[in-house]
Amino acid sequence: MLKSSLSELHAEDNIAVLTIDNGPKNLLSEPEFIDRKELLGWLDKNPQVGALVITGKGRHFSHGADVSKFGEAGGTELSTKLENARELLRTIEKLPIITAAAINGGCFGGGLEVALSCQFRIASPSAFLGLPEIMHGVVPGMGGMERLYRLLGKEKALRMILCGEMIGAKDALDLGLVTKLSENKNSFDETMAFVKELLSGKSLTQIHAIIETINLASEGDEDPSKGKFEAALAEAFKK
Repeated sequence: MLKSSLSELHAEDNIAVLTIDNGPKNLLSEPEFIDRKELLGWLDKNPQVGALVITGKGRHFSHGADVSKFGEAGGTELSTKLENARELLRTIEKLPIITAAAINGGCFGGGLEVALSCQFRIASPSAFLGLPEIMHGVVPGMGGMERLYRLLGKEKALRMILCGEMIGAKDALDLGLVTKLSENKNSFDETMAFVKELLSGKSLTQIHAIIETINLASEGDEDPSKGKFEAALAEAFKK
């Protein structure tokens, strides 16, 4: 288990579970809610892991930054903290494993930015999602604007960010902001089942090959799947 002041990471068989844990609203009092290098080190020590599920302890995923602390950090210090958080989310986004956010309750601001770094988002029917930073005189600072644009397109992303809209789970599903709604109030069990189904019957070599190819393709690589078939074939013939 890897534990920090804001989160806990543990493995359930071949699935890593990263839980944001900071009070009733799981506020991100520090943008980097888990140390990036420690996360990568933990994954290296747990090579059986083929998926990562991110969730929040209790009723909410995360209400994002603690707005009471917006004015405390100086310019350089704040920029450093935000860059560390952006690098963390880029790292999660590029992991060669399945990533999914199990969203309950509020998923606002930095919380939604965290969820957007995952490939999939499973939300409870009562969840609400939004980037309300504009209401506090700022804008999303952890890469959420560009991820939302890539996911929803220009018009929908602009409206949501400029208006600071809080979107219910059903509307989020219709928009394509979430992958599916859970049948239960708590989305965690269904997120785990969803991830297990994606993992079932595949080797880690196959999982890594597929996700690395898609990641490289999204970055504009001209031949992202080169060598992937051969690697999977070689492993299959070893069995």
